[in-house]
Amino acid sequence: MDVKCKQLRTRAVIFDLDGTLIEFKIRFNDAKLEIISRLRELGIDIRNLSPEDSIQTIISKVTCMNGVANREFNERVRSEIFKVMEKYELEAASNPSPKSDALKVLESLRSMNIMVAVATNSCRKASLLTLQKCGMLAYIHAVVTRDDVERIKPANDLLKRALDLLGVSPEEAVYVGDTVYDIEAAKSMGMKSVTVLGGAHPESMLAEKKPDFIIKSLSELLNILQ
Repeated sequence: MDVKCKQLRTRAVIFDLDGTLIEFKIRFNDAKLEIISRLRELGIDIRNLSPEDSIQTIISKVTCMNGVANREFNERVRSEIFKVMEKYELEAASNPSPKSDALKVLESLRSMNIMVAVATNSCRKASLLTLQKCGMLAYIHAVVTRDDVERIKPANDLLKRALDLLGVSPEEAVYVGDTVYDIEAAKSMGMKSVTVLGGAHPESMLAEKKPDFIIKSLSELLNILQ
């Protein structure tokens, strides 16, 4: 997609973290397999669950099977799922690698007086550790993680929270991510979506969701903004 064909006027840019600002290192497939195994141990019928499901989809499927009345058990399931995810997230956060042009882009956004937030499905502990190690915290006005919301992406709770913290409307912000879940969350929030290639999902999957822009590197984002 030619990023020069149109531009966006924005007050804020909200970034996903893993696969967007930093190289994607979380062993997601292993994490999901472990989650499904753990759910089996809890006596849950796992035949309807797949490693291809998003974490939010797995949570929603289990909640639906148990019924909303079984709130205490559903909360335990959610806790067990996120406990497994946190282990893999902290593993990745122990040695994060920023995208080659990430710091340059963050510096440019600051010089353009554009506010920056991070909205990620990861836990707060791993997210802050990653941002600190990569030298990015000084450029970021707000960090929203799954610890701050009820539902994670592809639901738009994270983006809504980030917009509230920045004090901007969906029309005044753009969301930058690397997965189909990022695109879905942005669209459901009424935000423009920019997809960076090279993350968790291949270009063919991303193109099917029709983001507003597809870019090969973060530096191309600066060509879109004005």
